[in-house]
Amino acid sequence: MSSNDRIFYACQSVGIQAHGADAVVTTGQMIHGLQSVGMTTNFNLEQAFELGQIEIYENIEGTPDVEMTLEKVLDGYPLIYHMASVDGLDGSPGGSGLVGRSKSRSDVRLGIFPDNKNNVSAGDANAEAEVYCSGMYISSVSYTIPTDGSMTESVTLVGNNKQWLTGGQKITAAAVNNFDGTDSPAAKNTPDGVAVLMSGGIQQREDVLMSGCILPNSIKGVTLDGGYSNAFDAANGINNVHLQSFSCSTDFSREDILELGRKTPYARPAAFPIEVSCEIEAVTTSGDFVNAFEFGDERLAATDASGNNTEEEDIFICTRAGYAFDLGRKNRLSSVSYGGGDAGGGNATCTYSYTNFNELDVQNLSQNGYVGFEVLKDLTGSDMTFTGTFPTGALYGSTAAS
Repeated sequence: MSSNDRIFYACQSVGIQAHGADAVVTTGQMIHGLQSVGMTTNFNLEQAFELGQIEIYENIEGTPDVEMTLEKVLDGYPLIYHMASVDGLDGSPGGSGLVGRSKSRSDVRLGIFPDNKNNVSAGDANAEAEVYCSGMYISSVSYTIPTDGSMTESVTLVGNNKQWLTGGQKITAAAVNNFDGTDSPAAKNTPDGVAVLMSGGIQQREDVLMSGCILPNSIKGVTLDGGYSNAFDAANGINNVHLQSFSCSTDFSREDILELGRKTPYARPAAFPIEVSCEIEAVTTSGDFVNAFEFGDERLAATDASGNNTEEEDIFICTRAGYAFDLGRKNRLSSVSYGGGDAGGGNATCTYSYTNFNELDVQNLSQNGYVGFEVLKDLTGSDMTFTGTFPTGALYGSTAAS
């Protein structure tokens, strides 16, 4: 029986390990910067009735569905998405993209520690209770970069097995050793050959490296620079576009594959193609300037977008702590909205929504060893050597910018 009167943030900690591993044994398997954790368990019931009585004949229980949602700040430590998808990655070119990571499974452990200690490593560092969710798949991921607040990551994991433990817990004292009241965001130093100073700490709006970002041409103020679209005026050191927020997300839309002789699914693959969504909001000084013509935009004549109003565009966002979000070259503007600036005060803003399919490479220099636009498609061999070209003003990778 737990001696806790309640559960609050200082007595919870979450670890992620490869599927089938025996225990969480290192601090590298613990999620740092975690802001919230939530779980939902559904027992799928199917009713059977029969002729001759109104009462139910049997309430048939199917496979339980376990869902866990985790949210953390971007703080220089490993991302939840990467921690939950290391199992089975082969290191080949493109092997760590959406397809490779969608196959990975992980085991997640939530430790609930005594509520009379300042931190989870105090005392004997034994959890009062532990939730063990095994064989979890990534269901959805989303990233938010706002002007107000910290950059965040939200990941939802799904599985079919959850167990509460009050003995034989597997989060070891060594794993929570760093959670001793002195834990802080990961420090970042500029490695050799890196063109831009990297910074540690929780990432805020000022940590977006606009000089290395690639934005869609459909956003008013974005201009071509060296073959890539950029919103940064390098000559004057100012931004041509006043971005307010960036967000991207995808849902793997998993489906159960069942077989005779087994109750649980033998696989829960992602239902490709999967849609990747992106929203970019900007303060506008003159309007969205996105035209919508009945017969298409004449500017796109004699291109593969002839007869259309929109074309495929590049999106790449990067930050000082070595994080980047590469959405590839085939993003299409799905909607644009203009609002604000009313008599109640405030500024007019434009929100541009883009979609692509199957293109989202979440990058972390300290985790997967590279940052750069279209890196996965320009790899040669398993050493993650980048052989392509960086956009003008771009930042860092395993080789210097060309």
